[in-house]
Amino acid sequence: MKRLNRYLVSNVLKILLITEFAGLVLFITIEFFEHMDIFTSSFKNFILSIFYLCLKIPYCFNLILPLTFLISILILLILMIRNNEMVIVRTSGISTIMIMKPLISLSIVLIMFSFILSEWIIPVALNKSEYIYRIKIKKEEPYVFFKNGRIWFKRDNVINNIDFIDVKKDIIKGLTVIELSDAYTIKKRIDAKEGIWKNDSWVFTDVVERAFDDKGIKSVKKYTHLKGIIREPPSVFKVMEKGPEEMGYRELSSYIKRLRADGHDVRRYLVDLYDKIAFPFINLIMVFAAFSVGLRYTKTKHISMGIFTGICLGVLYFLFHYISLSFGHSIFPPIFAAWFSNIIFFSAGIIGIVTLRT
Repeated sequence: MKRLNRYLVSNVLKILLITEFAGLVLFITIEFFEHMDIFTSSFKNFILSIFYLCLKIPYCFNLILPLTFLISILILLILMIRNNEMVIVRTSGISTIMIMKPLISLSIVLIMFSFILSEWIIPVALNKSEYIYRIKIKKEEPYVFFKNGRIWFKRDNVINNIDFIDVKKDIIKGLTVIELSDAYTIKKRIDAKEGIWKNDSWVFTDVVERAFDDKGIKSVKKYTHLKGIIREPPSVFKVMEKGPEEMGYRELSSYIKRLRADGHDVRRYLVDLYDKIAFPFINLIMVFAAFSVGLRYTKTKHISMGIFTGICLGVLYFLFHYISLSFGHSIFPPIFAAWFSNIIFFSAGIIGIVTLRT
């Protein structure tokens, strides 16, 4: 039995590496041709594009891992069926569950590996790749920074800080502008509750302007609406907007806590937070999907149809999962949206295994 377990795991891993490599080559080729005009505009950009694409590999690897794991198991099953190995296994009295056990153990290892990638490696690699693409290759504004969950930027002796920006609606919430004197003391401070980009300028509401001198606060002015506090268009901040995939679970969780404490809507971020836990478990579901589909064709001549059906099932899962996540932004509760497709496909996989004719 131990030899069979080693045989199953080692062969699935070999096929997994090959399918991952093929998937990465396809992914990187598409990415390169999408930006080919920029990447080939100079020799320097071409070299930078290589670093950029290399830094995208961990993200692509993790993204396609469940699908390539499914394909690997299906290929192994078809090889065992064609070589009559499955018949030998069956006549030895080994059940489907016993065959699945080593691959379920492997899927748990992949779950932990996927979580480690998304928590510690992918955020760092994606941040570096975005910096290379936007700042080094596209020469976009380098003076805006995202740090400690806030956006910071500086012009001359004026420091600006934004709590939250909704890049889809062009809305800023929580703006603080601090103007320093030549001696680096605070000369003026402006706090604005909310700003909307309208007619090529920011219009802020509930604005408080404080002026300072050596003795402290010199004057306080309040405005219901005020224009022209900052000149930067929304596109500047979109450059630095950090996507949830560029944050680990702990960083995103801290970011959500801060936004919630400041009274911002965190629903879309909650969906992504719960998905960081739900997504790696797809690897476990793929084991049930592969066996419930692959072994259904052992007694027919339509084995290739079994492989095709399994791949379609994997693609259908991803389609279902991302539709569910999008509903989580408006209709479904965030945690339900993240786990809904896992629950449905896991249940379907169990039913598929139970109803197999052995």
